[in-house]
Amino acid sequence: MIPLFSAAASCYDAAEKEMSVMKFPVSDAGEFNTLEDAVIDENVTSDGNGSLYVEAASPVSVALYTVDGAGFGHVRAAYKAMLRTEGLTAGGDSKGIAYLEMRVRYPGGEELVSRGPAVPPTGTTGWTPGEAVIYSDKGVAPESVSLALVVDGKGKVWIDDVVLVTQPLRLDYLFWGHAVVWIVLIIYIYYLLGKQRRVRSELAALGKGS
Repeated sequence: MIPLFSAAASCYDAAEKEMSVMKFPVSDAGEFNTLEDAVIDENVTSDGNGSLYVEAASPVSVALYTVDGAGFGHVRAAYKAMLRTEGLTAGGDSKGIAYLEMRVRYPGGEELVSRGPAVPPTGTTGWTPGEAVIYSDKGVAPESVSLALVVDGKGKVWIDDVVLVTQPLRLDYLFWGHAVVWIVLIIYIYYLLGKQRRVRSELAALGKGS
């Protein structure tokens, strides 16, 4: 079992070295070219550099950033950010929640979409971490990757600490990601082999006794 753990550790080190992190300041209204009246709140912030403030009277999807898709052809992409809400309520068909949305667009119009966190903030909350993950493995590089904030309700929402983390999809990374499964499988195989040997021994003993 020692070589197994050594291999897993080396895979983890390689994964850490090849991880790419894109950080978005969320500290200047000029960052958001698609927003006409972007509001930066310098008083409510999780990192001390300001946050984007959105006050929604109805459900809205706020386009934040779009990056070139080159380099996203065979990766695990994770869109992470901190979210905070105040008086966020449902109305009509809305759910009264706020969440992150990432879209990976491919040539021809195909898209992969991911939303998170699994338990979106609602009502009034402190800073809450959110994450949306996509495994981009279509055989071709996407055209673009877009990050958005969706407010599905009415209320106030802040977003801060936006990062986009990518990690190559390779066999060793997949192995590390499922290392526990592999270890359990190996232990189970050893258990079955041991049980099989015991059954053979018992059958042999019965044969001798007859």
